[in-house]
Amino acid sequence: MKRIILSLYIFSILIAQNEVAENAADTTNTVVDTTALNEQSSINIDEDMNLDLGLDFGYKGYKWGSSISTLPGLDNFTDAQTSADQKSAKLFGALGLDTVVVNYVYSDSGFWKVEIDYELNNNDIDDQIDKFIRLEKNISEVYGNPFSTEQTVNGPSSSYSNILHIKYSRSFYRSSWNISPARILLILNGIIQQPQTENSILEGELSILKLVYYNPDYMQSAGDQVENQVLPSIYDIY
Repeated sequence: MKRIILSLYIFSILIAQNEVAENAADTTNTVVDTTALNEQSSINIDEDMNLDLGLDFGYKGYKWGSSISTLPGLDNFTDAQTSADQKSAKLFGALGLDTVVVNYVYSDSGFWKVEIDYELNNNDIDDQIDKFIRLEKNISEVYGNPFSTEQTVNGPSSSYSNILHIKYSRSFYRSSWNISPARILLILNGIIQQPQTENSILEGELSILKLVYYNPDYMQSAGDQVENQVLPSIYDIY
């Protein structure tokens, strides 16, 4: 009888120890699963913070409507130079292969436009057009084909050689994209003297190539708003 009681007692102890071990294993699994969830949440948060902010937010992470007191910064560019009227800030540097001047412009509503001026070869109209076409292609790869384009070329060819009668070759290329709420405008206005002489008749850079990103929702200033004018009755005039 004692042997039977002793056997039952030992059996009960073994069952209890087994249950304790199982509970400990379940607790360990729970801790591991919780840690895994925390790590996954952390990864998701980091991924969200690293999302590329598009034109609906601003330009290269600089938010539409930002104050000029929080000036932007770009890699491979000088520090921003603020205008005397506090309406614009310029940076000088390079975008890819191109030397550019980037001008941030502010209205009463804050940052609304960035205007990028590209360095051009002022002696070769074909080179200017090639640069426009390259930029247009690059922008289209990101934002799709432009919804509006215009192309005009006229004037004498580069073979024109009457030095006593100066003329000018002209090109006008424009492409625009509607990336709501923002817009993109790429424009070339090229003017090249023909024939080219050692001393140009008109000094300075006559050609421009600009790329503009802007948000119309922020472009209006208080001074742009025109009050409704009360007109006299027609019977008081005539």
